[in-house]
Amino acid sequence: MNYTIEVAESCGFCFGVRRAVEMVYDLRHKTAKRIYVIGELIHNGIFIERLKKDGIFCLESEAEIDALLPQKAEIVLVVRTHGVTKQLSERLAADGFEVVDATCPFVRRIHKIVEENTRDGSPVVIVGDKNHPEVAGIESYAHGKAVVCSDEAECAAFMRKECHIGEKSPILVSQTTGNHEKYVNCQKVLKKDYTSARIFDTICSVTENRQNEVKQMASRANVMCVIGGAKSSNTRKLYEIARQFCKNVYLFEKAADVPEEDFRLLAGDAGNGHQTFTVGITAGASTPDDIIEEVKVRIDGILKHLSD
Repeated sequence: MNYTIEVAESCGFCFGVRRAVEMVYDLRHKTAKRIYVIGELIHNGIFIERLKKDGIFCLESEAEIDALLPQKAEIVLVVRTHGVTKQLSERLAADGFEVVDATCPFVRRIHKIVEENTRDGSPVVIVGDKNHPEVAGIESYAHGKAVVCSDEAECAAFMRKECHIGEKSPILVSQTTGNHEKYVNCQKVLKKDYTSARIFDTICSVTENRQNEVKQMASRANVMCVIGGAKSSNTRKLYEIARQFCKNVYLFEKAADVPEEDFRLLAGDAGNGHQTFTVGITAGASTPDDIIEEVKVRIDGILKHLSD
């Protein structure tokens, strides 16, 4: 049986994630203080466990931050890549915590866009996951009304309900890891009622490139594997896109999760038809390179055994 394994060129750590990881480990080498990250530095469970082993821990709530206040001289707080709310940022400064800000610069840019363009009371429509910490942070910088829509249907429902938004035209931004197609559709919905709506290009270019690459790869693959953490928004979106172009798509976090029996069955069907069995591999922006390589090696081992 002939087979090929194709790994996406743009998969793995993005600029913002790599920057945050380098910052926190540089800090680890420079200070003897205890290091705590506000939330998960990145959305990858395996990597978070690695941080714990290296003495870098995650705080899951503001109550945990409060508990550290008496010890603030002995610790450093790190702001995760997704950022935190404006209110929390101001509170940390007021409380006198030492803070290292690892917020992705592209996320920080959206904070600035929202803050500067809503001073006049203009509402902001944010396209993204309302439960995602990045979106919560973006929303907190609005001076006026802020609404979160996950797709064009929610955006349309909001427009029908809130057409009395008034004289001010809304601004539109997207979560950095948003689905480009959904964002374009939301723009069209908004423009129907507000031709002067201000639309900002806030989807990270790396995210957009990955999504386009997945479309092409999935259209020619027998199987698509999307590697990433369960909480990773951009990983989930890659999975959703891949499913539109390939009928056999798997989402998992590590090499041990590769569905070996499924691969045997699917590869056997392709071999019986004398076809080259093609496996596409992509990964979310929070997936370490070594995990991607381990998945590739495991799949290669399964397919090589079938070819012998």
